[in-house]
Amino acid sequence: MFLKIVGSITVLLSSGFLGYILARDCGRRPQQLRSLQNLLQMFENQITYLSDVLAETFERISRSGGEACVFFGTAAELLRSGDAANASEAWEKAVKKCIGRTALNREDEQILLSFGRSLGNTDLEGQVRNIRLALGQIAVQVEKAEESRKKNETMYRGLGILGGMALVIILL
Repeated sequence: MFLKIVGSITVLLSSGFLGYILARDCGRRPQQLRSLQNLLQMFENQITYLSDVLAETFERISRSGGEACVFFGTAAELLRSGDAANASEAWEKAVKKCIGRTALNREDEQILLSFGRSLGNTDLEGQVRNIRLALGQIAVQVEKAEESRKKNETMYRGLGILGGMALVIILL
């Protein structure tokens, strides 16, 4: 009898914990998208006012912290090491390599890839327009991610606890 109680509590706690982990992950995506917006605005300011080489700009932005900085840091490494011929190729490789480390989805990846296609291939005005386009697309994604978070966060918590209760009932 004692083992049944201990086992039931363990199942309930672990399923509840799983629900809370999934709920937390729902909140990571909007947070990372907002961080990415800030980083792109920093990128716009850097290339507009400092007119640095893109590798240096990527490096400087990657030091600002956050999970979304991984794209800029990886692109800077690829440019410095010569594994990428230009900024556009470095950005594409960085996005494909690092997207799995973030909570961003396929749509977000496509926005980042389309942003990178014109990196270093247009004049300053074209770069700024491209950044602003990406910022607008990311703003839409932030709204979608917030709606999804609100809808799914509570559901995951509830399903974790209720699923655990159902398992306990089945096992007893």
